[in-house]
Amino acid sequence: MGLIARQTIKGSIASYAGVALGTFTLLFLFPAYLTESQIGLLRIVLNAAGMFSTIAVLGIPQVSVKYLPFIQTTKDYRAYATLLYLAGLVGVLVCYLIFLVFENSITQFYSKNSKELTDYYYLVWSITLLNTLYLIAASYARMNNRIVVPAAIKDVGIRILTIVFFTGIIYNLFDFKAYLNIQIVIYGLALLGVLIYNHQLAPFVPSFEFKRLKGHLKDVVPFAFFSLLTTAASVLVTTIDSLMIGGLINLGEVGIYVIASYIGLVIEMPKRSLNAIAGPSISESWKKNNIEAINQLHQRSSINQIIFGGGMLLLIWAAIDGIFYLMPNGEIYASGKYVVLFIGLAKFTDLAFGLTAEIISFSPKYKYNLYLLISLSVIAVLTNYLLIPILGITGAGLATFISYLIYNLLSYWLMYNRYKISPFSNDSIKAILLLSALFITISFLNFTNHSLINSGVKILFSIALLFIGIKKMNIRSDVYILSDRILKYIQGIFRRK
Repeated sequence: MGLIARQTIKGSIASYAGVALGTFTLLFLFPAYLTESQIGLLRIVLNAAGMFSTIAVLGIPQVSVKYLPFIQTTKDYRAYATLLYLAGLVGVLVCYLIFLVFENSITQFYSKNSKELTDYYYLVWSITLLNTLYLIAASYARMNNRIVVPAAIKDVGIRILTIVFFTGIIYNLFDFKAYLNIQIVIYGLALLGVLIYNHQLAPFVPSFEFKRLKGHLKDVVPFAFFSLLTTAASVLVTTIDSLMIGGLINLGEVGIYVIASYIGLVIEMPKRSLNAIAGPSISESWKKNNIEAINQLHQRSSINQIIFGGGMLLLIWAAIDGIFYLMPNGEIYASGKYVVLFIGLAKFTDLAFGLTAEIISFSPKYKYNLYLLISLSVIAVLTNYLLIPILGITGAGLATFISYLIYNLLSYWLMYNRYKISPFSNDSIKAILLLSALFITISFLNFTNHSLINSGVKILFSIALLFIGIKKMNIRSDVYILSDRILKYIQGIFRRK
């Protein structure tokens, strides 16, 4: 097995482990010991810091990999790495100066409903600085063909530290304000961990001989700017909902929203692994102008993601009342039930359209990806601003669904109009119809008044009908093969009896 394959597999394991830890922390640990307002404040601080650091990093994660092959000597490499770190520090400074210009407007936006947030600007920027340096350090590791340890520190290490330090809340060793400030320690330790790993991997020796890189800078700067805008638009879409809820409603509703939306986000997990695997194949097919190969991969990914993602959404919706029943103070967070639905539908839409975004990114029309993402972020801001005052946090979920639907339709139109590339086949249409029918059926079924038992029966009922439906409708996918084997195994058991 090659280095890249091993790193990809290990990275995926770290990602899934992180999701498991995050689920435990956000769904069961925090609701047991924190109020919804405290959860909301913590998440807004972290989301804001994540947004600022993603912008402040100035496209360095993409630049570091793209232009590394042009760095020929050790001295060039040292100057290149030094420039990346300095660029990140400059990025943080520029973002902070821009923030200062708009600080009064931002404070006014939050002062009525979420005044507590305005006391923690220092925390937002402390974490922004640490996270920006972490992202650059992770890029340094990637330049040395290592992604697992930085990914494990981010996905697993930070979550473990979050749980470990949270025991201080559980045993009354310190209060919530102290725990908020401990986030600086957590992100500082994460950065330190990557820096130590990098030192063992390839010691960083600063070099300020930037004139060595002069020939490459004219290409690096435009690419970095393009990457910055693309990343900024992407991160804005994922954070704008919670940030706007804080200003338009209150921190308590943010707390309910982030937990409900996290449940809905679980269905996108299959796409993360697929993206890492499909990228090289798409790139190679574009290089050969093999549209047929792209179409085949696109449709195969779409049908599998429809079944896997749609199946997960179906099971989540079947289990939703049971999930809130098991959650500490679940009756409070149950008001986010339809947030789960709309966030889930938004991610399902993304899954159903297959590898559209990835295909555009590798295509001759790659710049359109930026225009599409900017359109998505604008639509997200407008729909959130319009729907949150009317529908509350459910409006934020609906806004996300509408934004993703429009974005994917525009992306689909671009690829189909220019290259006749489409993710949909007869099987994918049949799968969507099957899932829709099952979803409606499950929504109206109630076997008992006990939420937990009712959810358990609904889950079993959904699984059985989904596998039978796939088999009977002859929906060709990887799940079809699995369902065929399961049905034959069950039939074999009954025949032996």
